[in-house]
Amino acid sequence: MGLDMSSLVKVWAIDVFGRPVIITPIVSQPGQGAYQRRGYLGYRDLEVVLDDGTTVVTQQVYLDILERDFAIIPRQRDRIDIPADGATPAEKPHEVVSSTRDGGGLTTLNIRELEPARP
Repeated sequence: MGLDMSSLVKVWAIDVFGRPVIITPIVSQPGQGAYQRRGYLGYRDLEVVLDDGTTVVTQQVYLDILERDFAIIPRQRDRIDIPADGATPAEKPHEVVSSTRDGGGLTTLNIRELEPARP
């Protein structure tokens, strides 16, 4: 019998290292209200090679979520708000850019900061 990695590792990691997030399901569930779950907010370096060969390094922001906590997984353009959590300050509002499932109960949402509306 195989090990259920989702139960053994992923649930524990989100419970311990995750933080509250508020999802407004603009695309995945139009007309429905915002709801709160937990997710692990992370950052990774992203190297982009330009046409002239120059390399630019930026950061990609992601949010790992447990699929079992969602009736419908957030989709591109759904809004993600990340409130303060203890000593960790709130983040600016984000939106989902893309998502990737790992096949073991975890989905990684690639997110980006929402730009303020221009007058």
